Amino acid sequence: MNEVKVDVSGTVVSDPVLRETRAGDPFVSFRIAVNPRRWNAEDDSWSDGEAQFFSVTAFRALAGNAYHSLTKGQHVMVTGRLRLTQYEARDGELRTSAQIDAHDIGPSLRFGHSTFTKSVRPVIPSNDRLADDAVTLAMRELEGDLAPDEGDSDARQDAVTEGKEVGAADMNGQADTGDAATEQGERLAS
Repeated sequence: MNEVKVDVSGTVVSDPVLRETRAGDPFVSFRIAVNPRRWNAEDDSWSDGEAQFFSVTAFRALAGNAYHSLTKGQHVMVTGRLRLTQYEARDGELRTSAQIDAHDIGPSLRFGHSTFTKSVRPVIPSNDRLADDAVTLAMRELEGDLAPDEGDSDARQDAVTEGKEVGAADMNGQADTGDAATEQGERLAS
């Protein structure tokens, strides 16, 4: 298969948002920034290069695990398939978006330590998930080129479902018995 696979280490710059595809599959989306560091021999110091931003999408069990594990500001490593897409922004300018269809996501232990908790998850076949209209709308919104109330209203109605109520049973095989707003608040507080 001809794919561009990437391993990216960066900082989460937006809190993950959990949604559903039209088919009802959960997915999470967030952005990461990669800041290359360069050695400046003249100053005898390190300096930050220009930040590169990537939109990351993960599906099904990985989506649930990422949603419950990641927060803005964390350093992470993402492995997946790179997809570059062009689109016309609201201002009429043609832009290119760098998206990663994540196959794996983990903490960067360079800046801290982590505790791993294994979850039970079903085996689910994959398909071309990034082609789903709901995923496309979420990526455009995440990149700031689509206001939350713009876009295809039917796709938005089907696609945008924030909070834990989407697929807690899909993620770990157990039913979601709690109030979604309360559980999301607890997630943010921890």
